[in-house]
Amino acid sequence: MQKVVSAANPNAVVKGTSSDTAQTLVELGAVIAIDNSLGSGGGSIRQATFATVSVETNAVRFSFGTPTTAVGHLVQPGDVIELEDVYEIAEFKAISAVAGAHGVLQISTEF
Repeated sequence: MQKVVSAANPNAVVKGTSSDTAQTLVELGAVIAIDNSLGSGGGSIRQATFATVSVETNAVRFSFGTPTTAVGHLVQPGDVIELEDVYEIAEFKAISAVAGAHGVLQISTEF
């Protein structure tokens, strides 16, 4: 059994699908910032400080710029990517490694 340790307040897991165009975590459906004001009209914005991205199906490439089907880190189904700061989370982009063979990604963020 794998032990999962949360370093902060976890957000719900979302499922995103890569495409033939590079996408950010937000474009993949993840929440990377939340408004703490709870309706008070002027609260603070909290940024996600940790994210986990797991690849379920089909290979994906990622980078902190703009990946292509030939450029970027190649990850396969079963691989897990851990993003450990606000910059990595904001700049992360993923693309299908093979055009038309889109990968399913499970994404969770922590605040």
